[in-house]
Amino acid sequence: MILSSEIEIYEFVEELGHGMFSDVASFRRKSDRKIVAVKRMSRVHCLMGIREARLLAALTGKNACNHHIVRFYEGFADRYYFYIVEEAMEMSLTDYQKANALKRFRVCDIRTVVLQVLVALAKLKEMGIVHADIKQENIMLVNQRFQPFRVKLVDFGSSMTANELAAMWTPYIQPRFIRAPEVLLACPCTAKIDMWSLGCVMGEMALGRMVFPSLCDLELAHSIFGTRGLPSPAMLKSGIKTKMFFDWVETGTGARFWLLKPYKGRELLTGTQSLRRHAPANLDLLQAMEQLEHGSADCDYAELADRRSLVDLLDRMLTLEPEQRVGPDQALQHPFLTLKHLSGRGKYRAFYALQAYREAGVCPPQERSSNHEDSSEEGDPEVPRRKRRSVGRSLRSFFSRLFSRRRKKQPTTSQGNEDALEGPSSSAAPGGQPAHNPVTTEEGCTETAGSSSAPESEECAGNNGSPLDAPEEPPKKRGFLRWLRTRFSARRGKKSVAAPGSSSSSQ
Repeated sequence: MILSSEIEIYEFVEELGHGMFSDVASFRRKSDRKIVAVKRMSRVHCLMGIREARLLAALTGKNACNHHIVRFYEGFADRYYFYIVEEAMEMSLTDYQKANALKRFRVCDIRTVVLQVLVALAKLKEMGIVHADIKQENIMLVNQRFQPFRVKLVDFGSSMTANELAAMWTPYIQPRFIRAPEVLLACPCTAKIDMWSLGCVMGEMALGRMVFPSLCDLELAHSIFGTRGLPSPAMLKSGIKTKMFFDWVETGTGARFWLLKPYKGRELLTGTQSLRRHAPANLDLLQAMEQLEHGSADCDYAELADRRSLVDLLDRMLTLEPEQRVGPDQALQHPFLTLKHLSGRGKYRAFYALQAYREAGVCPPQERSSNHEDSSEEGDPEVPRRKRRSVGRSLRSFFSRLFSRRRKKQPTTSQGNEDALEGPSSSAAPGGQPAHNPVTTEEGCTETAGSSSAPESEECAGNNGSPLDAPEEPPKKRGFLRWLRTRFSARRGKKSVAAPGSSSSSQ
């Protein structure tokens, strides 16, 4: 089988899957022999295909393929079908779970997948697009062998703009098991419906079963409202389909309230207790997930903290009120994804938590606690990097502190003793007697100030009787070795001063 468009020829390789409105197969491009995925829709659903192709083209034009959204190549039609050409993926999360007989995913793998889907949802929110079909079948693994759990979001057949979603009178979107409560009650909908669906996917990956199982809308209402609580009166009042699930009951005292209608479809077969076991109240069952194999105490506590953080994010995603539900930008700053809850366990965090990010080629989100105001966790303080110092600068600083400390311990010397300091042309007479130097103290200070550095001029100030309390700094422009010789010769000169009478004679 060969398909031809205006710019490319595709050779059939194999079938990949069948959907409600389309079929997917892999083809090989003749130009570069690259494998691509081709989605085929009948002429009846041609308008849906054209709409999806336009959305994908707009996303690809905005570089959305680098935000974990499938790359779009082209769309074309023949006499019977409409085709959408996309990049080829390996398998969906559902296929991977079935192929490996997994009951549930590891917490670190859930974190990696949820992070990437949130990045995709943040990009969609930026462009004003709602996916409306977030489920495991539409989260595809790119290359599980070389990049484990690197995923991309596919299937934009049900997508629409946020304005189109808000204008819908009674939206009938999303599969039932991931349907948001505002869609169920036909309330005004926003892009937060994708966050509810992602929460259902996240819970299914952790539990190994559907979070809200149902066979009809009333059973779904019992699954959601029986575990997450009843919606607010304002939300119930704004819902067009509220009376399909709730009765407006008036008590004998005149009080009125909404009462969830009883569901009798499966009660005779399974019972209410069996139904409730499928949806744990307030998701407490997640906190009781079995621990990892026996390890160190630090690992056990870190694993427990990781699971509790997962439950907290899941609880925020499955909030009934859309206004209070967490958005993609806020969720990206949650401790479960930024790993703030493991900040005190450096080795464990580096090996356990960051390993999955590294293998998938995913960068962890930036920790901006201001964007996640609901979190009580605080980010780790940033450790300033130490500036590199040269060897010469370090030595100058060390000897400056050393000489200033010794000078403070000794009494202030007289003017005659200071004459024993040897400059570039001075010398000590044998026998410990200071050599005769015709240059006076003022001239010596002037000459030293003109030819030497600031520390020597301060010494001359000390000859006039002021203590040398200020620490000296080595010369910056003169040679360091010259300054060092001067300092050591000064110390030798102080030791060679004979008696106090010599100072009086020199005066």
